[in-house]
Amino acid sequence: MNATMRVESPCRADLAGGTLDIWPLGMLHPGSVTVNAAIPVMVRMDVDLEAPEGEVWHALGDADWNRLDRSAEATDLSAAVALAIRPAGGVRVRVHSQASLGSGLGGSSAYAVALARGILAALGEDMPDERLVMLARDLEARILGVPTGLQDHWASVRGGVLAIHHEPGGERVEPLPVQPRWVGDRLTIFDTGISHHSGMVNWQVIRRRLDLDRNTTDALGAIADAARYCRKELLARDEHGVGEAIAAEWEARKRLAPEVCPPDLESVVDAGIAAGAAAIKACGAGGGGSVLVWHPRKSREVISQALQAASVTGRVVAADIEEVGCRVVAG
Repeated sequence: MNATMRVESPCRADLAGGTLDIWPLGMLHPGSVTVNAAIPVMVRMDVDLEAPEGEVWHALGDADWNRLDRSAEATDLSAAVALAIRPAGGVRVRVHSQASLGSGLGGSSAYAVALARGILAALGEDMPDERLVMLARDLEARILGVPTGLQDHWASVRGGVLAIHHEPGGERVEPLPVQPRWVGDRLTIFDTGISHHSGMVNWQVIRRRLDLDRNTTDALGAIADAARYCRKELLARDEHGVGEAIAAEWEARKRLAPEVCPPDLESVVDAGIAAGAAAIKACGAGGGGSVLVWHPRKSREVISQALQAASVTGRVVAADIEEVGCRVVAG
């Protein structure tokens, strides 16, 4: 019997510069950077090589196995990742926890990274981070039918607070030397419970930018400026400056499409700002899902209460930084 690999992989929250990680948007705005942080919203799974050849078995919690074959490779992420890593199949994955669907925290990317690492560990093999990130991104794009970015995967692989520089020839990933506790004390991630579809919003933005739409071009330029400022202020440990950068990023992002900030999401944001938050922005493409709240130390409780009152189905999902990326914790 093959050993079972227990794998953990963190999701991410983006402070500034999201969307620019989707090629070629970062190339069209030289100097672009995405600033994000891994958070303790974890994908946890057990992976082994006990399925029959040619099959991939998937299950949530204690549920029965869902048996997949190669016909699912183009539509199911479990099958796509498993068969890309081990073409012969024979993979089983049982998922114990993951980000809620539509949370905007890059849960599917964290899942792909965890599954790939688990299979590689079971095989006694390894893969460079850059190759793993590119593979997971490309498989997601194939399944979704739209271009996808890289920031989710890098946060999952590396952990901590990152500045991902989008440069010709590939990304340069910079771990920011800022104390995770300093960031975590001022950061709260709140899942609003508002559903959204990031892929369609991103595709609209890409098409408009390639068509040289002036509003989209200017808004992405402003997002790039805000992200560079965010990185600078994080390095300086300037709480006020980081808040300014996040607020500026959100104002620019709302110009990309009306779907980025629908009225129900705007109500949640307004409630948090009124309660003392320095800045609030949607994670990912916006439209719903989770919001990142930047606030003074020791103000988390009162702001969280205001957010909860504005969104009765919402909840705080993270209030810290996950310093370690994807890892095999048993096996």
